[in-house]
Amino acid sequence: MQKTLNADDLTLRPLTVADLSWLKDFWNIAEVNRNTGSIPASVDEDFVRERIHRAGEGEEAQTHIVRLIETEDQRAGVISIERSNPRDAYSLGYAIHPDSWGKGIATKAGHALLDWTDKFISPAYYVSGHFTDNPASGRVLKKLGFLPCWRGPVYSIARDEIVDHLYMSRLI
Repeated sequence: MQKTLNADDLTLRPLTVADLSWLKDFWNIAEVNRNTGSIPASVDEDFVRERIHRAGEGEEAQTHIVRLIETEDQRAGVISIERSNPRDAYSLGYAIHPDSWGKGIATKAGHALLDWTDKFISPAYYVSGHFTDNPASGRVLKKLGFLPCWRGPVYSIARDEIVDHLYMSRLI
């Protein structure tokens, strides 16, 4: 399995223990964790180590493909496709550092990961979505070919509340 993906001016590579400090700081940014469903408002090194370990195990099973997004001079975020078991659709998720917002990084990284997945894993479709108070993420998903499917409540660990969520899917 190809470990590192290159897309234009981005590199998508597996998470490593060397990323621990950066990931901890990144996931502790309120503007980042509040727009995810699975990252708490406060993370510690144990949480980050577990995520790095889980990404490595998921890589082998093709259930969690997680990549750190790097530009030429900095780490810019994390992107993943994940599924609970081989029968499920892959779910696309991403988080971009606020310093990198508005630069097209999520869209470029999304295209690179989805193109790679289409070629080497060949899923029938993908799912994703965004909290409705984060329309920028919805615009990225539309650029990646995702279409709205339905709305419903999703629990946000960081916010510790139910948040309105727009589910989206992308057919191959």
